[in-house]
Amino acid sequence: MIQAKHCDLCDYHKRNLKNGLKCSLTDRKPDFNVSCSNIKFSNSFKAYLLELLNQIEHLEKRKTSVYSKFSLLSAIGLIIIFGSHSLLDQTFEMEFGYSGWIYFQRILLVYIVGAVFISMGFWRLNKYRNTLKNLESDKREIDMVLKNYNIDIKALLNHKK
Repeated sequence: MIQAKHCDLCDYHKRNLKNGLKCSLTDRKPDFNVSCSNIKFSNSFKAYLLELLNQIEHLEKRKTSVYSKFSLLSAIGLIIIFGSHSLLDQTFEMEFGYSGWIYFQRILLVYIVGAVFISMGFWRLNKYRNTLKNLESDKREIDMVLKNYNIDIKALLNHKK
């Protein structure tokens, strides 16, 4: 078990570059195996935990909006790409003249615009999913530490020490 995860949640930890992590009660490095008998969860940790839970809840409320924007932007991009052939009602022939070059530029521009819409949709979706994944990972780590003390997150936030 990594004691630093426990100590980061505690009010009694002190850390410096010379000595590393120490307990301010014993003035020694942490030496427990599973849990510390002297742990006192800090108010700053409780505030961080409350903010973390609020951020997760806020992101989960935005899920429908993010997925619908992803679908809409991707659909617009695909419509632009596949619908461009009917708008540019000229068939591409291997013509190396000026009109062939202009047609090629138009098609390329339409494909790029469609690809930009699709990539905007994927960018929004990936940003949402990565943010949620990181927040839930932080919550899981805290849950694992609190499990050693048989404490639930909600009980910790309701408990006044």
